[in-house]
Amino acid sequence: MTDPHLTRQDEEISAPDYTAEKRREAYDFGNWPEILGLALTLLLVWLTFAFTG
Repeated sequence: MTDPHLTRQDEEISAPDYTAEKRREAYDFGNWPEILGLALTLLLVWLTFAFTG
């Protein structure tokens, strides 16, 4: 299964196709995934040291 859209470069895509692709990829989650990941990592480290001594 090969999808030709996966290997196309931005220069090869026409302007309307490029804007449509960018519109589909317009998810903006902000910084909260990184902050949540950092908090969960710190919790895991703390739990590891708290219960293993």
